[in-house]
Amino acid sequence: MPPIIFIAGLFAAVATTAALPVPQPGEIPTFRDWAVGCDNIGNCEAVSLLAEEDGGGFDDWGGPISIIRTAGNDDIFKIRVLFDGKGFDRYKMMVDDKLVDTGPIVQGDYPIEIVGEDAKKVADAIIKGKRLVVQGPTGENITRISLAGSSAALRYIDQKQDRAGTATALVARGKRAFQPTMAELPMVVVDQWETSKLVPEAGALVALAEDSKCKEDRYGLVEDQAFPLGKRGDVYRALVLISCGSGAYNFTSAPYVGEYRKDDSAGWTFTPARFDRQPSWGGEGNQPLLVNVGWDEQDQTLSSFGKGRGLGDCGSAENYIWDGKIFRLIDASAMHECRGAYQWITIWRAQYRKADQAATTGK
Repeated sequence: MPPIIFIAGLFAAVATTAALPVPQPGEIPTFRDWAVGCDNIGNCEAVSLLAEEDGGGFDDWGGPISIIRTAGNDDIFKIRVLFDGKGFDRYKMMVDDKLVDTGPIVQGDYPIEIVGEDAKKVADAIIKGKRLVVQGPTGENITRISLAGSSAALRYIDQKQDRAGTATALVARGKRAFQPTMAELPMVVVDQWETSKLVPEAGALVALAEDSKCKEDRYGLVEDQAFPLGKRGDVYRALVLISCGSGAYNFTSAPYVGEYRKDDSAGWTFTPARFDRQPSWGGEGNQPLLVNVGWDEQDQTLSSFGKGRGLGDCGSAENYIWDGKIFRLIDASAMHECRGAYQWITIWRAQYRKADQAATTGK
């Protein structure tokens, strides 16, 4: 039996790298003014969007509401309101002018967080309502949320978690017994090489850029980068990021893996970096492209996030780890609708561990 680990409030069996399938991030359907999605271990999130009937204006929009529910018997349930909580110490939450919750506002990422049975009571009101309003202690508007589509979004979660027809369902309640399934959480085992500082020299990067498919697209700010991936015996490897140009808020790079053998007169050789799942901005069958790339040298994790527009309320993000051969996806999130929801939905998770080390989650 595989070991049991605790992740995101959920016990999950672990699959090792040898048996890992190609990652399949979940979909994010839209139901009127709500988007919803689930990750590969069954945790789901519904997020409110700017109301279509209001023309997508920000006048009364302080931020979205997020409804989170984990799969399984632990059943962690949270409702969060994301906004700038400065200047407020308490809130009132109304659905169709009826008070459904009140409490303190805290400073941090989630100024309002309602959990457990209190969250389920608010969810019941949301399902039946048309408009949710959050106000400050003296009636100041914090945010106004359209509830059109919220019932369908929460019904989607019921179906994805196999709760439909059970007493645990949010919308489609029934008498069927709820039998949670044990989801497998992928485990990436990292073959860590010995630490090295050797990277290709500047001239090699210039030559690679001239020979790359990015040559004709290198516009705006251009900065090629190289980072060590380690050494094994006389073999050295490095991650090379060739700039493919920049816009107002997206900076694209083509990733390569360089290899050098000590005392080899041929010098560094380069191949396009391999991924277990193609980055979302590269497109199937094309050379991988990363956006606004980040590299953590200690953990050897690579991040890419592309904004659909400058506000950052839509786009996609992926995090990968170098396992010694390829980059493996350990976290993916996205928001397809550019409608004020800067809380992107997580649609893939994995764990990773290095030899003789405890497991770490992707995000």
